[in-house]
Amino acid sequence: MKKENIIQRLLKNIYVKNILLMVAAFVGCVLIVLLLLNFYTKHNESIEVPTVKGLQVQDAAGILASSDLRYEVSDSVYQSDGAPGSIIEQIPKELSKVKKGRTVFLTIKAKGAQMVAIPELKDYSRRQAEAQLISLGFSKITIQEVPAAYKGLVISVSYKGKQLTPNQKIPMGSPLTMTVGAGGESSSDEDDSISGQTTDSPDIDKSFFE
Repeated sequence: MKKENIIQRLLKNIYVKNILLMVAAFVGCVLIVLLLLNFYTKHNESIEVPTVKGLQVQDAAGILASSDLRYEVSDSVYQSDGAPGSIIEQIPKELSKVKKGRTVFLTIKAKGAQMVAIPELKDYSRRQAEAQLISLGFSKITIQEVPAAYKGLVISVSYKGKQLTPNQKIPMGSPLTMTVGAGGESSSDEDDSISGQTTDSPDIDKSFFE
């Protein structure tokens, strides 16, 4: 009886009632938030991302739409192999678990080669010029040596038989021909100085020595 009287007295106390009401309200709010969050995120409605790599974008669009997914082309990359316009990467990956309405980001193969400007390389050393071209994506370089006054210096760079001008753009990875001096040719100044030498000078009066 004493215990019941104590509980009854506590429940009748206005401060205790307020505390109990606050606790009940807090628990009720937490439950409501959890229910709404579970409904919003659709916790039990995840789907698998279909495989669209290797397909054209228009074909992949129908497959993704049938799975309640959206898509966006995020990047295009040039590759020598594969069909132009085909998908080479997808994020999220195939068979990943995602929510309906998720956007799948696609990377496709560019339809044209990336164009790169060839810098001025005349009078550069062969090693310097080759390093620059390789850094720009040109690895197929044929070296053609010709007689020149200075050995090892670049004379010109050609593409498909035509000499390139500075900053002219060509497809990345194209084969190039670099013409380099091989030495073995005297300069014009040396030739002129040699041809200008004579044994006798017409301006000297020979009688002066007699």
